[in-house]
Amino acid sequence: MFKSTESYFQGRTALLATKHGKEQVIAPALARLGVTVVVASDFDSDRFGTFSREIPRCGTQAEAALAKAEAVLAQTDADLVIASEGSFGPHPQFPMLPSDRELILLLDRRHDLVLRGEVLSLDTNFSHATVSNLEEALAFGARVGFPSHGLIAMAQAEPLPNTPIFKGIQSEEQLQRAIATLQTHSSTLHLETDMRAHMNPTRMQVIAQAAADLVQGMAQGCPQCGSPGFVAREHLPGLPCELCGAPTSAIKASRYRCQRCLYELTLPVPETAADPSQCYFCNP
Repeated sequence: MFKSTESYFQGRTALLATKHGKEQVIAPALARLGVTVVVASDFDSDRFGTFSREIPRCGTQAEAALAKAEAVLAQTDADLVIASEGSFGPHPQFPMLPSDRELILLLDRRHDLVLRGEVLSLDTNFSHATVSNLEEALAFGARVGFPSHGLIAMAQAEPLPNTPIFKGIQSEEQLQRAIATLQTHSSTLHLETDMRAHMNPTRMQVIAQAAADLVQGMAQGCPQCGSPGFVAREHLPGLPCELCGAPTSAIKASRYRCQRCLYELTLPVPETAADPSQCYFCNP
């Protein structure tokens, strides 16, 4: 169904806007399409926002990722650039649970294309706590995968002027020193998971999933014009209930659309019926 996109990407080099090791999972994914990923030199992604909030993110998640990619394009003669941005917070369907939404953008200046890979995952250790001693800090760390997953320590949740922020804490000794320093400002301190990719193996695996989603879109050429990025833009609910036949909330078809020629194609899902648990009548 999809046209080949090999001529678009084979043998090209993409610059990756990162300083946190994301090439570990993004480069192998794009290598499957013949793309070599190289980290952009002297690129400071922190100027577009930090998870520890001393530098606010510039705009939305998508706007921040786009700003990173455009900055690399402006500084180099590259014609293929990749940037990513993570966002953490309550899951939109299960608000009591934390989630990780990873977005990867690919800007192709040669073909005037913007492609994206995206994943929303419940697989995250995103958390925070207020602690007053090392014992409480280590108890929090045990819950979030410390020391293989880094921690951030600061005086309070919102950064204070002229107050240190300790990032990348990965040992009990580092944690103890951070606590001792911060308790000169306050008896309690704020601890949170360090969500930077090189400090968070769980997040790195979700980035890998987003990279796989990007590569899938890159490989799917429009059946009409051949342009990459022929992916599902809309999912249509209404798969009939296996028990009573009524329409359910389950997806019955996906609508694909080309961003270049706007050709559309609606494809049904392989399943012919939905589990009754998704039926408004059988499971009200």
